[in-house]
Amino acid sequence: MKKICLMLACVSILLGVLPTQAAEGLQKLRLAYASVTSAFAVPWIAKEAGIFRRRGLDVEIVYIASGPRTIQTLISGGVDVAAIGGGSGIDAKMAGADTVFVATAVNRVLLYMVAAPEIRRIEDLRGKSIGATRAGTLTDFFTRYYLRQAGLVPDRDVFIRGTGGLPETVAALKAGQIHAGTFGFPAVLQARAAGFHVLVDYATQGLRYPLSGIVVTQSMIRAREPAVRSFLEGFIEGIHRFRTDPAFAIDVMGRYMRTADRKILEESQRVYASAFERIPYPDPEDIKLVLIQVGDNNPRARGADPREFVDPRLIREIEASGFIKRLYGEQGR
Repeated sequence: MKKICLMLACVSILLGVLPTQAAEGLQKLRLAYASVTSAFAVPWIAKEAGIFRRRGLDVEIVYIASGPRTIQTLISGGVDVAAIGGGSGIDAKMAGADTVFVATAVNRVLLYMVAAPEIRRIEDLRGKSIGATRAGTLTDFFTRYYLRQAGLVPDRDVFIRGTGGLPETVAALKAGQIHAGTFGFPAVLQARAAGFHVLVDYATQGLRYPLSGIVVTQSMIRAREPAVRSFLEGFIEGIHRFRTDPAFAIDVMGRYMRTADRKILEESQRVYASAFERIPYPDPEDIKLVLIQVGDNNPRARGADPREFVDPRLIREIEASGFIKRLYGEQGR
């Protein structure tokens, strides 16, 4: 009996230890994302579908509001991977950090200028006001950029008013305090539901921009390249799952975005299923417009080489391995 009890005790201990050992066998990564939006849904999908774990990773996902704070946390070592868009990684690199884009999931501008019914053309905004969230944000930068492209001088021909946030922009439109506003997705749906119409769809303007990218430090690549490679493979598989399993994507987005609004979730899945790149190469072409944006506060950025801010090697090697072809078969984009 003593031998049997001893054997049972050993089995019990082993059963308790083995899961722990298995968990310890996973490589730990911490990822921070900068905004609660569908643009950063791919890591959510890859985690909830168990894709990262199948690739030997235990990925902890945390939300850190704003790109600059997310990049600061990455540089300080608080996280290993940053899911961000725009110029924060570029700003950090210009300041001496070794940050680099290793993937770009969305390389176009999913922004919309929404206007009151009486505003039918961009020229109708002359002498009127348009709302953007805050100075230096994507909504502010692209509002100014597009106005200049249309031959209107910001803050002279058209007044740009900082509203503080997208809900505040909708409220200002409703109150007649502004005549138009620039929105991201899915906030544009709320503005349209309030009776306003899309005056400019920036996605149709042919603008290249890293709206949703993955940034790491080059020192991280040197120290833990296999983990970074496994993460990128899981990220690519997460894009595939998002694009091909709408029901799962909608369920995961609803949980992370804390919304049960079916219309917003379904439209978000539809829009981003076509926006997410099948092969998320970080392309220097995507960086050129960011350098103009960063150059507003840092003139050195305007003369910088966009190739310094991207590292496409790992994505290129993953593609060359046949991984993406096996994932999608012979199907096109």
